[in-house]
Amino acid sequence: MMHFTADIDWAPEEVIEDTLHIFEEFDVPCTLFATHKSEVLLNSNPDLFEIGIHPNFNSLLKGEGGNPDVILNDLMDAYPKACGVRSHSLTQNGWLLSKFKEIGMLYELNHFMPYFKSLSPFMLWCGLLRIPFNWEDDYHFALNYSFDDCGIELSENNFSIFNFHPIHIYLNSENNDRFLNVKNDMENIKLLNENRNSGTTKGTRDILLDLLSQCTMQSSTPLKMIDVFKEYANKS
Repeated sequence: MMHFTADIDWAPEEVIEDTLHIFEEFDVPCTLFATHKSEVLLNSNPDLFEIGIHPNFNSLLKGEGGNPDVILNDLMDAYPKACGVRSHSLTQNGWLLSKFKEIGMLYELNHFMPYFKSLSPFMLWCGLLRIPFNWEDDYHFALNYSFDDCGIELSENNFSIFNFHPIHIYLNSENNDRFLNVKNDMENIKLLNENRNSGTTKGTRDILLDLLSQCTMQSSTPLKMIDVFKEYANKS
């Protein structure tokens, strides 16, 4: 079974909307983790899209200041119904995990197991459900892997969670250079369009479309992460 998530990572509205349109076209749900307030996300179809939070604690790690409570509270003010979290850069520790639970999170996705054959969620000591994930677009091209294949054995008996970034979907990134060309001016849609991969080498958008096409042939429906949580809770 394939399930889908996306980390927004400060993408502009047009880019976020592009990602949502792809999932809408295939009628496949996706859980999106937000770094900032987005009207596109707030107005998205709740039957298809779940919104979680994607807090960025990097400034704290770099000694640049900041307050984790403020970071979390700002995101929860924007998305008060959020019940799932994945930190930017997968930042976590015992204190943060307890804080996530304290602000109302039910699950977290900070455990990356690249290309692992099949995943299994498990309950953490603090009462959060940990849902591992095993594929991410930027990791795939960081290893110079081809986007002709995701590198995971896909079957309805294997539990896999894919993570995408709207900017890489929009650019159809096959390497990090495409992102670096636009990183400092992501609101410039003309620049983004000039840097899209429209050649014969497959990229992030291509593999997403391939995976979603495969979903239409599954008898099982992909789940939002809150539904993974509910399914696990019902079994335990």
